[in-house]
Amino acid sequence: MDSDPYQQMRTVMAAPRLARAIAIGSRFCARAAAMLERLGLAGVTPSAAVDRQLLEARAGGQARELDEAGLLLCLRCRVSHAAEQKILALVRHFGQRHQLDPIDLAATVLDDGGDPLPWASVGTSGAAHRPFSLEVIDNYRPELAGLGHWTRLRVQSHPPLVRLLREHGLLLQRDWSLLAHASPGRMARAWEQHGSAALSPAQVATLHLRFRDHYRQARAERLAAAWEPGALFLSALDPPTAAPLTLGRLQAMASALRRDRLAALPMAGPEGLEAVAAAAPAEEPSPGRVAVVEAALRRALARQLPAMLAADGPEVALRACLWRHYAKGHSQRRIGEACGCCQPKVNRRLQCAAHASAIATTALGFLLGREGFEAVGRSLAATESQAAALRDYLLAFPADGDRPRLAQWLEPLLERSVPVPPPHDLLRDPHA
Repeated sequence: MDSDPYQQMRTVMAAPRLARAIAIGSRFCARAAAMLERLGLAGVTPSAAVDRQLLEARAGGQARELDEAGLLLCLRCRVSHAAEQKILALVRHFGQRHQLDPIDLAATVLDDGGDPLPWASVGTSGAAHRPFSLEVIDNYRPELAGLGHWTRLRVQSHPPLVRLLREHGLLLQRDWSLLAHASPGRMARAWEQHGSAALSPAQVATLHLRFRDHYRQARAERLAAAWEPGALFLSALDPPTAAPLTLGRLQAMASALRRDRLAALPMAGPEGLEAVAAAAPAEEPSPGRVAVVEAALRRALARQLPAMLAADGPEVALRACLWRHYAKGHSQRRIGEACGCCQPKVNRRLQCAAHASAIATTALGFLLGREGFEAVGRSLAATESQAAALRDYLLAFPADGDRPRLAQWLEPLLERSVPVPPPHDLLRDPHA
């Protein structure tokens, strides 16, 4: 990254020699450099003090004398560097798990080309495109945070970026905030659709209500942003239950809310509730038990199908195409060729393992109390272990089969419920 954050604009620009023909790069802004020279700030390290000096130069009536557009350009460059830092942090923390592309993310906030622009008043709107950097500066409140921190917060809440992250199964909201701001109705709906059989709806409702009450009090007493529920807090929510188990239950509830907020696109559970590898059965299950398990999984698959197709979300035709070819047992490369997108995008949109986990969890609710599933709902570890076993069963190839059970059982459901879209409804850019 360049060392002159007040005169070098970080932006997405053309890169003809690269495969994608675009990249994140720097654009030198001569007008900003001239302003820094006049103020004696050339080569200065970015800091709150320098930001304040640039802002005060305009507020103190020196803007016209010093070149208002130049002052603003210095701050826009500063914002671009902070925005890039946030993008790189998101890719570093979530990129591998959610297959985030830094260029895709950067395109939503590094859209300032560095051209001189007027310093508009807060709330000013118009038909012309206003880069993200101007939105940040127009709404900046120095009394709340430094410009760098303020920018990083604005990046995280920028609607185009939020939509893109949700499309990748990522919601940048902490578990405790999700739980605290969810209504009882939303919590109940989320648990019904995405929860585990280890907790009954009544238990979830009670624990959620207690959490919201205690959370408000705890947050009022401590204003730090990185609040975490301690042992005393957890014990107060449910005194007879061990604090680690209460924590696990809260994380499971937050995971259900997260899936509900992500337009029912399942994702892997939180780190504290990673599925336990299923133990090998001591004996072969009877044919009757296998039939019962498969019936529950098929029923759960039918219930999960709308979420898999995301009929109320983006790229409806593309998702239908992807699942139809997956159901036929095609490879990801072949699926991408048939549906007009690249292989990584096929993987991101299908999320087979995450959907199989959601189906398995739903199926456990149907199997509650049956032979071999007596521990479901009584032991969190046993419930998660059996959910993992069902997930693996769904994704495994049956004897003499040429595709996973999930694909096999999905095909007739798609034939009955999903019309074949016309070719122009699909994405045709292989680099999308």
